Amino acid sequence: MNEELVLKYIVSCTNLYGIVPVEKVIEIYNNQNEESISLNDVESLLQSTQMKQKLEESFVYIQSNEFVGEATSEEDEKENLKRSAAEKPYYVPGKEELLCYIDEEYFQETPEQLLVKNMLKEDFGDQLDVDEEVSELVYNLQVSGGDFMMELSLFIAGLELPIKKSERYIPAIVEVADTTRLWENRGHTMKELQQL
Repeated sequence: MNEELVLKYIVSCTNLYGIVPVEKVIEIYNNQNEESISLNDVESLLQSTQMKQKLEESFVYIQSNEFVGEATSEEDEKENLKRSAAEKPYYVPGKEELLCYIDEEYFQETPEQLLVKNMLKEDFGDQLDVDEEVSELVYNLQVSGGDFMMELSLFIAGLELPIKKSERYIPAIVEVADTTRLWENRGHTMKELQQL
């Protein structure tokens, strides 16, 4: 068994879904690789202190039969996420795209994000790191547990712009939210879920 690759799958799936059952990671791994792994393989791998340490360095924890991202490791956050994700299908990208999620800060860049970046450049020029602002917005949307309105309000309040100027951001941010892969949608975007 390629332990390094299994570790990458565990971390990538956890970063994409927030919470993922051990069995789901095995299923995805087996569908994308010639070598198959079993539940016993993974369970024995997880007994290793070194493996647990590597997972924790990636902010991934093992709770009962699930891998849980640190942002949802609190019991009530975990339950909220499970409730909002229940019954939704998993978004399973190809191997190459999936393994991009090994980086906890990775997200797909979209035209909608670019629009917000351009608006920020217009309003702030070089006074603001627009890439950082949009990255932070996307991350906050991903881990917000569906509390979109709070994230929208925080983002707009943080800009400290006059009301008229800040209101132009609302539809653009709604579009960003609709095209961001969210934990509560099991990695799908709202737009994709609406088309399923």
